[in-house]
Amino acid sequence: MPTAMSLPARTKTLLISAALLAAPAARADVSAAARAFSDGQTAQLEGDYDHAAQSFELAYSNAPSKEALRSAIRARQLAGQLARAATLAELLLVKYPDDAPSTKLASDVIAEAKPKLGRVTVTCAPRCSLAIGGRAMSLPAAETQVVDIAAGRHTLEATFDDARTASRDIAAVAGADSDVRLVPAAPSAAAAPAAAPAPQPRAEAEVKRSEPAAPHGLPRFVALTGAAIAVGLAGVGVWSGLDTNKARDTYVKNPTHAAFTAGQSKQLRTNILFGSAIAVGAATAVVAVWWTRWSGKETPPPVALAPLTDGALVTYGGHF
Repeated sequence: MPTAMSLPARTKTLLISAALLAAPAARADVSAAARAFSDGQTAQLEGDYDHAAQSFELAYSNAPSKEALRSAIRARQLAGQLARAATLAELLLVKYPDDAPSTKLASDVIAEAKPKLGRVTVTCAPRCSLAIGGRAMSLPAAETQVVDIAAGRHTLEATFDDARTASRDIAAVAGADSDVRLVPAAPSAAAAPAAAPAPQPRAEAEVKRSEPAAPHGLPRFVALTGAAIAVGLAGVGVWSGLDTNKARDTYVKNPTHAAFTAGQSKQLRTNILFGSAIAVGAATAVVAVWWTRWSGKETPPPVALAPLTDGALVTYGGHF
C-alpha cells in the first residue's frame, strides 16, 4: 500500500514531474550549415530560388553568419517573396549593423518593401518565436522582432521559451508601422474567500448545527484526471521531441528540402504538446488547491507514472 500523502501534494508532484520532461535542444552544427549553404548555392544556380532561400536560412539557423543571411535575402527577392526578404533584412540590420554590405542590402530591401507592406514590431515578454497564420517565421527567438507582412488581417502567434503561447489578430496596412506586445496568459486567479455568514437566532443556529453539512467543491477525481492528462501530454511531448531529434539527424546526414520541412513540422508539434501539458497542469493545480473537496469518506483512486523507453505510462484506478 503506498505511503500516505496529502492529495494536493500528489497532484503537485505529478505536475513537477511533467514540467521536468523536456526534449534536449538541437545545437548549432557548422558542418550541417556548410552543407545547407552548398545546397542553397546549387538550387540557386538551377533557378529554384525558394529551395535556395530555405537552405540558406537553415544554414544561418545552424551556424549564424552574415553571408548566409544575405544569400537568403537575395534568394527570397529572386523568388518574388518580398515580405520574407524584408523581414530577413530587418534581422540583418539588427545582427550586423557595422557591416557595410549587409546594411546596404538590408536598407535597399526595406526601402522597396515599405510602401507595399505593413511593418509590425513585436515585443515579447519573455522572448518568443513567431508564426503568422500557423506558419513559423524561422527567426531566432528574441524579445523584439520586426516582421513585414502583406496588407490585410493576420493571426500572429508566439511560442515562449517556457512553451507557453499567445496569439493576436492584427490588421496590417501597407506603408504603416504598428506595434504589438505579446504576453503569455497567466493561470486563472483563485476564487475569492467566501463572506462570513450572517449571525442567526440561537434556536435556528442550534437546529442547523444538528444537520450534516453539505459538501462543497469539486470531486477529487477531477484534479487527479487533470494531472494524469498533463503528464500524458508531457509524455507524448517527450516522444515528439525524440522524433524531432531523429528528424534533425536525418537532415544532417542528407540535407534535403523535404527533410527540412518535416523537421520544422515536428518541432512545432513538440512545442504545442509541451505548451498544452503546462497549460493543463497549471489549470489542474488551481483546481486542486482551491476548488477541490479532498475531505470525505471516499478513498482516493491511485494514480501512477511509469517511465518507458519512448515516453511515459500513466495509470489511474478506482471503483464504482
